[in-house]
Amino acid sequence: MAQYELNIRDYWRILRRRKGIILAATLLFTGFSYTIALVQSPPPLYEASSAIKVERSTSITGLLMEAITFSPGESVATYAAYTRSWPVLEIAARRLGLIPPDVSSEAARSSPQYLQVITALQKQIQAEPEKDTNIIKITATAGDPQTAAKIANNVAEAYREENILARNRQVREAGQFIESQLAEMDQRLRLSEEQLKAFKERQGGVPLNEAASAALTNLTAQEAEQAKTQRLLDGVAREIRRLKETPDAAAKAGGPALFDPPDPNISKISAAIIEKQLERSHLLLTLTPLHPQIKQLDAKLAGLRADYLRELEAKRAALEERLHASQVAARAAGVNLQGMPASVLEEARLQREVKINEDLRSLLKKRDEEAQIREKEQIQEVTIVRPAVEPTKPKVVTQTATKTLVGFVIGLVLGVVLSLIAESLDTSIGAIEDVEAFLQVPVIGLIPDLEKDIERTEEQSSIDGTIPAEQIPPESRPFLVSLIYPTSPVAESFRALRTNIEFFALQRPLKVIAVTSASLTEGKTTTAINLALNIAQLGKRVLLVEADLRKPFIHRVFGIPRAPGLSEVIAENVPWTKAIRTATDLMLGKLGFESITSAPHIDKMDILTSGQLPMNPAELLNSPRMTELLTALKEQYEYVIMDSSPVLPITDAVILSAKCDATIIVYRVGRIPRSALRRTKILLENVKANVLGVVLTGLRAELSRDYEELKYARYTYRYGEGKSGKSSSKLGFLARIWPGTGGGPTRRA
Repeated sequence: MAQYELNIRDYWRILRRRKGIILAATLLFTGFSYTIALVQSPPPLYEASSAIKVERSTSITGLLMEAITFSPGESVATYAAYTRSWPVLEIAARRLGLIPPDVSSEAARSSPQYLQVITALQKQIQAEPEKDTNIIKITATAGDPQTAAKIANNVAEAYREENILARNRQVREAGQFIESQLAEMDQRLRLSEEQLKAFKERQGGVPLNEAASAALTNLTAQEAEQAKTQRLLDGVAREIRRLKETPDAAAKAGGPALFDPPDPNISKISAAIIEKQLERSHLLLTLTPLHPQIKQLDAKLAGLRADYLRELEAKRAALEERLHASQVAARAAGVNLQGMPASVLEEARLQREVKINEDLRSLLKKRDEEAQIREKEQIQEVTIVRPAVEPTKPKVVTQTATKTLVGFVIGLVLGVVLSLIAESLDTSIGAIEDVEAFLQVPVIGLIPDLEKDIERTEEQSSIDGTIPAEQIPPESRPFLVSLIYPTSPVAESFRALRTNIEFFALQRPLKVIAVTSASLTEGKTTTAINLALNIAQLGKRVLLVEADLRKPFIHRVFGIPRAPGLSEVIAENVPWTKAIRTATDLMLGKLGFESITSAPHIDKMDILTSGQLPMNPAELLNSPRMTELLTALKEQYEYVIMDSSPVLPITDAVILSAKCDATIIVYRVGRIPRSALRRTKILLENVKANVLGVVLTGLRAELSRDYEELKYARYTYRYGEGKSGKSSSKLGFLARIWPGTGGGPTRRA
């Protein structure tokens, strides 16, 4: 007998048969992947960006010079790095409300809480210069779009504010120094005026003569010049001492602030030192002090400090000469006042002090006003060119859908592999060639799955010759498909089984046929009932015997009494003619009068029920009375269909099969392993039973490749042969599946 090779249709059948494994594996991996994706997916992050423009050259008009223009050596990358520095982020945190306004900078720097706030804010900020421009892009990342845009805008504003504060630090320091000197000078002027007033009150207010007044004015002017020069010299000396004691210190504005007129060289060098110090501070945010760029900048600062110190030394020498000249002139003017009364000299001295203090206060007041004006100018290098807007979608899209899809694909592939493995490990038989090759007996019937096909044929209850299903009890409908749906695919399969048996009957008498199976729920009772119905529909007398004396079911299908029946007949309690149920008894049963009268040739089928369940069914079936009964039935009926019990659980079917002309094994595809099916055949052959063939039931596309052949054959029957000529059509249907020789049906290779 020929063997099939697996093709695409066979693989499709396997996948449909094992769809539970595929579905379970797919759902398991899909759900697992989805869960893992949800657990691992980070919260959505939003990015907002603002942009600032940094001017790399600045004009300063300050206290020490009229105008100086310079280009700092800082790169745009340095400005970008400074964006994430503590001063900028502290201002931004205060603007965002993360640090209260009443907390000082020193307290914020020493508080772990605010340090953590600044650190967290620093992690949310990224700054990078745009290519070939002096524009810095500030990017903020946050969990919601509003916060991201707010952080980006506030950091940009904070950077602009910090830049203004840093660039005007020289002006502020000069102003603070002048304010302190002005306060001191106010106090000294007030004290000298009070002393002069008190002296005049004691002298009675007598004015000086003209010569004394002129000499006093000259002396006062010389002493004022001397005091002014001495003050400038003291400031320069302090600045020189500071630089010598601290070589790395930056230039201060305090000493040179009193130069009148301002010294352009000292002011320019001082501003350059401040700029280099600021640039070095910016670079140290990202570089170490040993970096070549920092070392190069330190060398420049050392050179500027040396120039600054040299200019201060030259200025001190000039001031010392100027002080010496004013001292000589003051002594000469003092000679002219000698010889005058002591009171005149005292009054002249007091007036000189008042005059000197007034001149110095006027100078400081002027410088203070200039410092205030310069401080209001707010030197700016940073401009916000692009404010941040709220982003519409998160920065990182979660990979949940992608990971779930990957899990679905993996689960599907694994399910297919597992289904193929399960199919290879399955010991059941699912095709004609498998059964025939394994049991060495022909397959004489292919019965589709009743539940599937009955559902598809429910709508065809209006076909001619069909009994309405409503007249049949629901529990009996699956067993009477040939009676309710005579033109359905299942009924056609039973007619093909009947025709095949008729072919076998041409070779040898086959009147008593036992229908059995290896185990329970394989469809033997349904096969026996529908086979008997189809034989009766040909007009032949047939007896359906309920020979299962342990779990009989035929009497329940037809709704007739179980006793008296076979057990009573064998026990000779009732003659078999009295135990036979005819069409009249069926009319009085659950099927009803209309159902029986509507069925064609139903009167040709009689039923012998099981009767009361005996204690020893095997002994009854093996008794001589059973053999005599079968001999008597052969004389009265053309066919006797025996619905026996399964073979493997009990021996009743084996005993009965030995007394019958032929035995049909009913096998539900995929129900039991092949070893059980072979054991069934061996047990029957051991008692010399004539195994006529095997009937495959429960065929579905996902269980057997023969289902597709059966569908194709049925298609040829219904549409190629038409509805007329049922007998010839059945022969054509049978020939499509089993084209054989005169020796009986065989499987086509």
